[in-house]
Amino acid sequence: MLYNSLSKNPSIWNWFVSKKYHFIFWTVFIFYEIVVVGLYSGKFGAPGSYIFHYIINIGIFYCHANLVLKYGLKNLKSAIWKVPLYLILETIVFLLVMYVAYNYVNRYTHIIINKEIEINRTFFLGGLIRALYFIVFGTAYYFLVTFFKERKKTENLEQQKLHNIIQLAKSENAFLRAQIHPHLLFNTLDFIYQNAKDNSPIAAETIVALSDMMRYAADSNYKDEFVSFGDEIEQAENLINLHQLRNGHTLQIRFWYDDEVKSERIIPMVLTTLVENIFKHGDLNKLEHPAEISIIKTEDCLQLKTRNLIKPKSEQIKRSGTGMDNITKRLNYTYGTKANIESYINDNEHFNVVVTIKK
Repeated sequence: MLYNSLSKNPSIWNWFVSKKYHFIFWTVFIFYEIVVVGLYSGKFGAPGSYIFHYIINIGIFYCHANLVLKYGLKNLKSAIWKVPLYLILETIVFLLVMYVAYNYVNRYTHIIINKEIEINRTFFLGGLIRALYFIVFGTAYYFLVTFFKERKKTENLEQQKLHNIIQLAKSENAFLRAQIHPHLLFNTLDFIYQNAKDNSPIAAETIVALSDMMRYAADSNYKDEFVSFGDEIEQAENLINLHQLRNGHTLQIRFWYDDEVKSERIIPMVLTTLVENIFKHGDLNKLEHPAEISIIKTEDCLQLKTRNLIKPKSEQIKRSGTGMDNITKRLNYTYGTKANIESYINDNEHFNVVVTIKK
């Protein structure tokens, strides 16, 4: 009947299952104190007395372990006075419950013992010894549970550390495999350059610019989080030169900066991506509307500015715009509120981007 009623209520049943070792321990402990000690001494108490005493004994055990020590040792600086104070209070409550039960409840009902018991010094001394007995058990239980929790936490940290080492090894292995393909590609480009530099200087120059850009893009994934602005400027100039070679140096684009900005540090591929967007979406064929790229350094910030004439709708190609989204996310991740990117269209024909990074 009990099993059927518990099985119909999973939450209660799960609680009993989770506390099964507690029930087993107290069953063995109570059996020892009642049966073994009773047989040895030849004396057995009333059932009500056993029920009452073990309820308050087990109560002080868990009260001490789960409340007194848990909150008393929460702050080690104040534990020196909190633990003794809580210990005194729980002992007083234990003795007070004993006193009320025997002096009032048992006097009129005799459910604890069939006769009136004398409330004296011996009564309180016996209760105090019993309280301290279960307090010692509760202390041992608290530190045992704490030990297992800390050991479990340590094991989890070790497992996480091992998992990270495995993932790092996998990443390094993947990196080594990925290096094979760029290495082959750069060797091939170098071979083509050596064969083209005499017969087709323009093609050879294009290959060099393309190779430098691809090598920089490949290496930037594995460098430090920041690169020098000088490296970024060099790759932006390679990109501009590459497009100029393709178009016979007819593209209208201006790029200016002060040499002092080259020593500044920035996350890689920001400037290069902005310049690439100009070639993707800008009309660079009109002499009176050149694209403009500028890098400005002030006392408290760095600014990257690009401005280009928008291509006619008939020449535009639909793109996902992942370049700008990528820059925005990377700036937010690295600089937080210290970086800002703004894009807008003025004159109904010029697209502008301003990246501001506070020092």
